[in-house]
Amino acid sequence: MIAVRALEVFFGDRRVAHVPTLDLAAGELVGLAGESGSGKSMTSMAILGLAPALGATVSGSVKLEERELLGLPEKELLDLRGRRIAMVMQSPRGSLNPTMRLGKLMERTLATHGIEKADARDRTAAALADVRLDEELLRRYPHQVSGGQAQRFAIALAVAMRAEVLLADEPTSALDVTVQAEVLDTLNRLRAEHGTAILLVSHDLAVLGRYADRLVVMRSGEVVEQGPTRDVLTAPSSDYTRELVAAVPVIGAARPKASA
Repeated sequence: MIAVRALEVFFGDRRVAHVPTLDLAAGELVGLAGESGSGKSMTSMAILGLAPALGATVSGSVKLEERELLGLPEKELLDLRGRRIAMVMQSPRGSLNPTMRLGKLMERTLATHGIEKADARDRTAAALADVRLDEELLRRYPHQVSGGQAQRFAIALAVAMRAEVLLADEPTSALDVTVQAEVLDTLNRLRAEHGTAILLVSHDLAVLGRYADRLVVMRSGEVVEQGPTRDVLTAPSSDYTRELVAAVPVIGAARPKASA
């Protein structure tokens, strides 16, 4: 679904992301890992075509099923965003119109892409069922829903649009552990049931270790390692990945003794 080659993102003369190769297949969940400032989010923004709007210069190649996205006219990108490739932000409530009920927001989004009202109603009902949300939620404003509900609504928007690729940028970092599991299970179910290709951006290796088929590890804007999740976590080739793995808490592990 997505093929990234020689992707570089610059702000002025400072390179903030360099991804030689990254592939994302239908039904696959790929984890993009690294600490804050490693270039993970900027990579996902570049894939979606939003990095230039932030003032970045982007070069290389990003293809969606053989169609080159870099350099595509904004009008064509707008048509693809949401309809074929969508993004779930870390804090979706901040990107939702606070004066608009969620039902109206869903309706307008679908209408923007030419989806008729009858079809939109069916898609909305099916999408909400997919993410385990009650249709009553559509009568609420963004400030009237929880963080987990807002995240699942953002995912429902992508489902209703039938997006084939979903970029999830730290979608659970602001949520408590129970709600995190609900959102992650929703993403996992989407790729299993609908064949959605998902790029999950996270600093949490424990989360990626559970859900990702493959891992891409970034540091200071560079890809330092990538491969099948089990291989990367059990036999990392880079010192940085070994440090990340060592930092993951293990239940039942002995606590370090306090120094005298």
